Amino acid sequence: MSRVEVRDVSKRFGATPVLDGVCLDVPESALTAVLGPSGCGKTTLLRLIAGFSHLDAGTITVAGETVSAPTRHVPAQRRRIGYVPQEGALFPHLDVAANIAFGLPRRSRRRAPRVDEMIELVGLDPAHRGRFPHELSGGQQQRVALARALAPRPSIVLLDEPFASLDAGLRHATGRAVADALAAAGATAVLVTHDQSEALSLATQVAVMRDGRIVQADTPDRVYRAPADTAVAAFVGGAVVLPATIAAGTAACALGTLTTERTGCDADVVEGEVLIRPEQIELRDDDAAGVAARVVRIDYFGHEAAVQLEVLGSATPVAARVLGADLPSVGAIVGLAVRGDVRVYTPGATENVHEAAAHRYATSRLTLDRRRAPDATSVVGHRDARDPV
Repeated sequence: MSRVEVRDVSKRFGATPVLDGVCLDVPESALTAVLGPSGCGKTTLLRLIAGFSHLDAGTITVAGETVSAPTRHVPAQRRRIGYVPQEGALFPHLDVAANIAFGLPRRSRRRAPRVDEMIELVGLDPAHRGRFPHELSGGQQQRVALARALAPRPSIVLLDEPFASLDAGLRHATGRAVADALAAAGATAVLVTHDQSEALSLATQVAVMRDGRIVQADTPDRVYRAPADTAVAAFVGGAVVLPATIAAGTAACALGTLTTERTGCDADVVEGEVLIRPEQIELRDDDAAGVAARVVRIDYFGHEAAVQLEVLGSATPVAARVLGADLPSVGAIVGLAVRGDVRVYTPGATENVHEAAAHRYATSRLTLDRRRAPDATSVVGHRDARDPV
């Protein structure tokens, strides 16, 4: 499998800019998720890598070969790239085996070993080999589509929101099966999604896209725990973002004086913002044991709950993520305390995330361990993780 490098890629549709100087490295034998809201340009980026569209500026290289540039365009059929569309796009008149074999050279299509190997790889029941697409569940159809994409041994596999039409339980199970199959095949893959939990739980690298640019690309835990800005923080998980006065190692805000992560500029007292994840906020029965707040609403999810609160005296809205047992009642007064260090953002220290990200992509080589990041979407905080950025 092969490494993909995207450098300063731009694309317009008429007078409308869609991609603006995109830079991204896709490490070899890893799954990179391009995460962003609808309309941010992520599918356009995928189509450019596949060769379905021509770019306006920049370059795309696969395994060191330039496949897209303003003066060069290698046709899609010569790029050895597998593509899994959102709906699978299986041929309705072909059974499972024939669909998987379709991408193989004509002389190899009747040979069973490769088809059987792919059926086993994606976790399909061999008894389904002779079934037609309408006889399969949505998750099974997506596994067949992945098997078809992997059968010709492509250099890259691209997945365009392949789980979006599945229900929640099936989406998670199918996503994990697909990620495991890609890892077993040693595939270099790019997954486009707007689902934060999908990106964080399945990918080795998460690239957050906004307004046609990659604003941050890093391991899932770094994207969640050290977002490039507050907009990224709110998009990849519940986020409580509060105005704060920041001094050496501390931030004074509506939830008290909190300890901060190292910022590299601790000398001066500055105004900025503090990021607190909802799971960091602890509810205490005694309001004297913390900052007093009133419970406004409780969203119950069984194993956990999102508690929406207002800080007394300032009406500052705050969201906490807590276990589903022993919840306070709506209207109760509780004490709030913050566990762990918080992340701060100051106007003078805010980096140009586009330029900094481009530099990191050109120099970084990520460790390809498939670490699982915390679930970032169970609760929404002061800024809703599902709101467009």
